[in-house]
Amino acid sequence: MDHFGRLTCTGSTSSTQRRKFSKWVFLTLLFFILDPTSSHARHGAVITAPPGCVFVKISLLRCQDRSGDGLGLPNDVTHLELKNVTEASVNLRFVRHLQWTQSGLSHVKEHLVNPEGLRTIDLSKNAIRDLENYQFDNYTSLVHMNLSFNNITDLPRYVFRNQKLKTLSLSHNHLQALPFQVFAMEHMTELDLSYNYLATFLDHFFKFNKYIEILLLNNNRIAKLTSNALADLTDLRRLDLSNNALGHIAKGLFDSLNKLEYLNLAYNPLTTLASGTFRGLRNLLELDLSGNKFTHLTFGLMHFSQHLLSLTLDDTAIEELHNSELLGVPSLKNLSLRNNKRLREMENYVLADTPVLEVLDISGNALTYLPSSVSNLTRLRHLNISENPWACDCRMYWFAGWAEAHQNITKSELTCGPDAYPNDMLPTLHHLNCTRPQIVFKTPTQLYRLRADALLECRYSAYPPPSITWITPKREVFHWNPDSGIPDIFKKHPYAHDNYMTPLRIIPPRIQVLDNGTLWIRNVTRSDCGRYYCYASNPVANHTEDVLLHIDPTDWNHIRIVSLIVGTQSASGFLGLTIIVQFLRYILNKFGILNNFCSFCKRDKVSPRARQIYAMLDNIEQYKSQQLEKLRENYTQQVNRIKDNCAQQMEWIQGSYQAQTKHLKDFRDIGSQHLSTLRGQYCDQDLQKSEVTKTLILFQVRKVRDYSTSQLNWVRENYVFQRNKIRKFSAHKVLQLRETYKYQQQTLNKVLENLPSLYFENCRAGTCGRAESLVFDPADLESVDFYIKTKIEKLSNLDEGDMEDMNQSRLSLYYTPTERSLGSKVLSPTDDVLAGVHINYIENRPEMPILEGPSTSQGAYVNPESPVREIMDDSVSVNMLPDDAEFVQVITTSSSSQNLQILNGDIPKHVENNRVTHETSL
Repeated sequence: MDHFGRLTCTGSTSSTQRRKFSKWVFLTLLFFILDPTSSHARHGAVITAPPGCVFVKISLLRCQDRSGDGLGLPNDVTHLELKNVTEASVNLRFVRHLQWTQSGLSHVKEHLVNPEGLRTIDLSKNAIRDLENYQFDNYTSLVHMNLSFNNITDLPRYVFRNQKLKTLSLSHNHLQALPFQVFAMEHMTELDLSYNYLATFLDHFFKFNKYIEILLLNNNRIAKLTSNALADLTDLRRLDLSNNALGHIAKGLFDSLNKLEYLNLAYNPLTTLASGTFRGLRNLLELDLSGNKFTHLTFGLMHFSQHLLSLTLDDTAIEELHNSELLGVPSLKNLSLRNNKRLREMENYVLADTPVLEVLDISGNALTYLPSSVSNLTRLRHLNISENPWACDCRMYWFAGWAEAHQNITKSELTCGPDAYPNDMLPTLHHLNCTRPQIVFKTPTQLYRLRADALLECRYSAYPPPSITWITPKREVFHWNPDSGIPDIFKKHPYAHDNYMTPLRIIPPRIQVLDNGTLWIRNVTRSDCGRYYCYASNPVANHTEDVLLHIDPTDWNHIRIVSLIVGTQSASGFLGLTIIVQFLRYILNKFGILNNFCSFCKRDKVSPRARQIYAMLDNIEQYKSQQLEKLRENYTQQVNRIKDNCAQQMEWIQGSYQAQTKHLKDFRDIGSQHLSTLRGQYCDQDLQKSEVTKTLILFQVRKVRDYSTSQLNWVRENYVFQRNKIRKFSAHKVLQLRETYKYQQQTLNKVLENLPSLYFENCRAGTCGRAESLVFDPADLESVDFYIKTKIEKLSNLDEGDMEDMNQSRLSLYYTPTERSLGSKVLSPTDDVLAGVHINYIENRPEMPILEGPSTSQGAYVNPESPVREIMDDSVSVNMLPDDAEFVQVITTSSSSQNLQILNGDIPKHVENNRVTHETSL
């Protein structure tokens, strides 16, 4: 039954594909209840069905095997089913669900009129071949569309543009390639593209289909899927990729499918899967890997599928199922391993990691015995082990008792082999005489002579005969199996190996197991002494015994005596040889034979050890010289840096105060000019003017005087602050230099103290421990210190009266007085001279035009030689110099259309006295 409710017969379709469903397939069954009558009454009226049609329900009309001409639809029909109805134009104004199948339709657009109200449409099993762009634009209400079983070979890029489909079926067509993102419908939840000829999908092909939950791509020709082909399907729950040509799975293909519950990769030519293939499938419940070419399962393949419930591995090339290959699926309930013709063995503990297994199907394989871990499956309710060549030997002896104790488990036919009588497995196993190993004889503890041969024997009685494994004191392992037709548990181990499973390759072997299981040790040595373990095992049970091997004590005593004799003889011989050699050397040196005939002996008699010491001392001397040279260069650089810094500071101070002196002179001239102007104005006025005019003039004069006084105080504070700042900075640098020099001098002394005082041959010449080192003269530091102190004292002792006669003024780092310093100014109690004064910080702005002389408009006078900027407003401007020195550049106040410019600086006394004299005379 396909997902549209029709019965189909396809030999290649798997059982999972036959059960696939669609949400909207049965919507038509929800709108009506089957009624055998062919006509219905409504409001007392009887509606007659057209010829070849029958009313299944008042809203459902079913027509079959007739022509489409003259098919009139009543307004009450909302469900229309047409089967084998020839092409005709059908008015679908009131129809909501249309099913028109097996009618040979080739052109949809011509036969469907007024499809705006359609919600579902089924046009499967027709002859539709070509579709056009925007062909379904009129289907504004369409939600479900079925175009399967047609002859569609191509989908135009915009055929589904502006559609809101939730389900779309295009299976059983002839599609070979699809335009990129042709299914750009955000509301789609199911897409069926099975049974076509698609070869691949590009990255992010389903970018606009992130809500798809069911994607069917089975029975195509898909040979490659890029790692991002399915990256956008984050809500996908069911994916079918079976019956394709996938040779490998790209890394990260399934990483984003964290909601996937069903995955079918059956019948692809996959040979192996990487261990991280399913790492993103955290919620996977069903996995089908049947029909691939696996020879084994990769270790760790199932580690990320903790919730897996069903695993199918039918028709593969797996030869053996190892113990760890089902590790990571503790919730597995259904395991199918059918028709794996090469599967000959399942290791005993392969099912130990699936404790909740309920259905186990291992039929149709090549298994000869059943793993004993089946007996631990407490929840097993169905077991199928048919069509296997079971050996029915002692390896399956346990199965007889277990099968009788679990009668509630549904079991398949229990037959021993293909040629045995049916259902004779349990009686055969019951009559097997299988017994566990029991010790009969073991070699008693004996004393063995060195270089003799030893035989260690363990004899057991059991059926089948047990295999013997010997373990030596050196952890060497030797295996022996009496019947190679019944493999033991160590069949995969080498015949002889160490504890790291490395085979022993000693030819001929000194230790080996004889044909009867006896351990033979040839030429016994001291290392062979100890405890030997004899491990016997058969399919029923196992048993362990130990055998001791000791060396005869007489051999130990003989070895000790021989060792003492040999050691004494060796020491005596070596001593005698040494004496003879030294005697011959003395004779040769005494008579000068070596000096006359041996040119090699005339070499420098300095020993190699002495030459090494000389070379080491030379290296130390070179290292000391290099270190002293570096110290000297560093000290010189520091001294020059301090000198240059102090000289630069002095030059800045000189340049600054030179400019300030010139500005004070200009200020004096401007003040005199303004006072003369005021006095002339005062004299020209009539003496009989009112007291109001006099008061205004006096107010102007007082305002100029108070403001000048406050500015002078401000300049003085600035000068004192900068002078102290320079003095502290110079003192700190000198102290830092002195401490650095002391530390370097101490380090150098330690280096000199640690140098060796013995120079061997050099000490004889009187030059022991001497080297040309660099000694610093303390006078250098004192001269620098004296220079800096002299400059600082000279700067601090300046007299304010000498400012006018200075040829080179000193540069200072200016600061802007704070509100506290402003608060210390003495102002008139009735006047607020600095009302409306603003401070502006200007950083690297282009210079404004320079104005010379007094101005009658709002502005400021700036000396052309002063590096100040002009600020056009009734304000005070403070500029930042490049070296972060703060200057109060321009102070401009406006009163009675007159401007007064005051430059920040230390005003000489005679200038201030002249200003006071002018004010007094005024």
